[in-house]
Amino acid sequence: MTRLPDPEGSRAVLFGAAAYRYDELPDLPAIANNLKDLHAALAPPLGGFAAEHCAVLLDPPETVSVFNQLQHQSHRATDTLLVYFAGHGIRKVGGGLYLTVSTSQEASKRVSALDYDVLRELVSESGAQNKIVILDCCYSGRAIQGMSAAALAEQLDIDGACVLTSTAKDREALAPAGARHTTFTGELLHLLHHGVPGAGELLSLGTVAEQLRRNARLRGLPIPEHLFHGTTRHLALTRNPAAPATDPPAPPSAPPPPRPSAQHAHVSRALVLAGTLHTAKKDLAETVRKNWSTAADRYFQRMGTEAHPTESWGELRSWTRQFDDPRTDDVEGRSVLIDRYLTDPALPPDHKVLHLLRWLDPDGPVGYRGRPITYAGLARACLWRYTGGDRGDKELLRELSGQDNLLDTLAEFATLHELRGVQRQWRNALKTWQATDFRGWPPEVRDWAADVGPGALLAARLPQEHLEELRPRWQTGDTGPPDPSTWWYDRLLKAAKGRDTLLGRLIEAEWSGRAREEGLADARERKLRRRAAEEARERKLRLEQEAAGREQAEERRRQEQRLAEMRDRREREQRAEEEQRHRRQRELEWQAAAAARTRPAARALAALRALGLGLGWALPPLVLIWLTWWFSSYEFDAAEFLSLQVVITSATAMFVLVPRAARLGGAFRPRLRMPSSWLPSSLGAPVAGVMLLVYGLIGKDTTLRSGSIRADSGQLRKVGLSTFLQYVGRNSYAPSGWAVLIAMLGALVVVGCWFCGLFAGQATARRWEELAARARQEADGLTRLP
Repeated sequence: MTRLPDPEGSRAVLFGAAAYRYDELPDLPAIANNLKDLHAALAPPLGGFAAEHCAVLLDPPETVSVFNQLQHQSHRATDTLLVYFAGHGIRKVGGGLYLTVSTSQEASKRVSALDYDVLRELVSESGAQNKIVILDCCYSGRAIQGMSAAALAEQLDIDGACVLTSTAKDREALAPAGARHTTFTGELLHLLHHGVPGAGELLSLGTVAEQLRRNARLRGLPIPEHLFHGTTRHLALTRNPAAPATDPPAPPSAPPPPRPSAQHAHVSRALVLAGTLHTAKKDLAETVRKNWSTAADRYFQRMGTEAHPTESWGELRSWTRQFDDPRTDDVEGRSVLIDRYLTDPALPPDHKVLHLLRWLDPDGPVGYRGRPITYAGLARACLWRYTGGDRGDKELLRELSGQDNLLDTLAEFATLHELRGVQRQWRNALKTWQATDFRGWPPEVRDWAADVGPGALLAARLPQEHLEELRPRWQTGDTGPPDPSTWWYDRLLKAAKGRDTLLGRLIEAEWSGRAREEGLADARERKLRRRAAEEARERKLRLEQEAAGREQAEERRRQEQRLAEMRDRREREQRAEEEQRHRRQRELEWQAAAAARTRPAARALAALRALGLGLGWALPPLVLIWLTWWFSSYEFDAAEFLSLQVVITSATAMFVLVPRAARLGGAFRPRLRMPSSWLPSSLGAPVAGVMLLVYGLIGKDTTLRSGSIRADSGQLRKVGLSTFLQYVGRNSYAPSGWAVLIAMLGALVVVGCWFCGLFAGQATARRWEELAARARQEADGLTRLP
């Protein structure tokens, strides 16, 4: 029944912005009158809200004050909570709505405006039995998406919620300049002040909503939207000023009497649903279409068991069994309906209602969950993103794609017979589409493909004339394929079987612009990468050329070094060969010279040279002895004995030198210009000379002869040579003591001269042997002569 809110347990919050601080949102002066006049309309005597329980917030400076007031009033409402907003509405990306205050801005809307989801949460948390939200703003229809009946049933778990919006989700509200109220609120206040004739004493929300939509169509205004759940449709905000004063008020708790159906031809026992008696299948089908959720909940939500069915399910089954005339009733279809579909525990209640409706009226209009199902409606649900579909369309598409047999069930209705076979075709297309690898694609493209792809694939298999009637957005213009394109767009178009398909046209309309931009960006990036790669290649080539140049220079240096080493080696080899040749030549020369030196004649000549050298050594001392004897006039025996010593020394030296010179052969060749080659030893000659000198000084006047005449040079000059020789020959020796000592000294001197001659001969022979050995070494190339 229709009733007014309880004034003590009801609260109302009216807020809106008439003046905005920033120029991007123009002022709305009519908002102030909206709040003032609506507050007066809700208060007594006509309104059902107490004036002190209605909070009015005009031009709130920030969202916090609105939040606090909403939270305060929602916690105190027990019967009815009403929230009214008037002002600018800002759309959210991806769906949703922001409600503005005086300081709101488009750029900072997340913090400077009130998110409708926050308002919805506050309303949902309230303990009020009835919750009413009235939005008079642009795009207010978006609130319907966020607060649908199904969502309210799941989130609020109450039997009373209502949303009234001034426009659809994609339309702007009207606020004519100079008008006292905005268009929607003005129409609402007109109904509250003047009422609706024939609507009864109380003006219910359902009546108000339907009258607002009717008036909007008549006047060409934006069509308001509304959403009811449970008893809110029968809740009144005010009394009906157009009601006659004599109309008695309806009883507060008496239910309306059942309205009998016009047809009672087929069965005798009627079935009561939604307060109506049904004896014909078409009548029940019509009631089921209008009260879908009631039928699903009453008959199929809890069915009991086969042995103990619930009362509602038992009544429905008993009622259907009355149609048992094979001539006029589908008895076999009824058995299949009950045994295969209605008693299937895996089948959802809504699907059971659909099967029941198909049996009741297979040729009549098709409904599902309280909404008519037509080809155009299916197309709108499939393309809900582009055709202005609501949340119900989206849920219908989700159920169509989630249930394997829902389309086949719909195809059994006569008005949807063209759906036969579409389920199988769509299932195969879905498998191919869902098998597409979307990994690495942009997230929004993946989401779009998941949301739009299944519906577009189904819409393409619906009768095309219904698609043409919708005039979807992709037909408003031809964007053309992107050039250049990007990889994900090409794959998406390939998965859609080309751009000539419905899905391909949607893809082209939705993503060709972005694909073109990304393609240009990719082309620029590829160009930059290509240029960078070319620069890298050029840099690498330059570095390689430089490295090759360095390598070539290094190789030339190594070649020059190798050539230099080869030249040095060749020169060394040539020098070695030259030395070897020279050595061989010297060897040959030495061998020839050695052969010449070792010939007997050469040896004899060398012996003669040695004899001549010995005689040469003796000649100067002998000449010196006899010259000093001649001029010094000492004893002839002393000169004779000194000459003997010289001869002994020279003979001893020749005794040693001659054999060794004969062995050297031609190598023994003393030369007058080289005194070192013929002079005696530097030690033997001086020693021998000193001994001769000492003996000459001591024994120069000593004689062993018996005569008294001195045999000296003076006696020779006196008597002549012949007389002197006769005298020396006749006088024999007459030794004396002094003479013996002199003789002994002479013997010692003779021995010393012998040793001196031996040393001189050996030293001279050794010198020539060393010279020969050095010559041999030089000939062998081992040493060189200085």
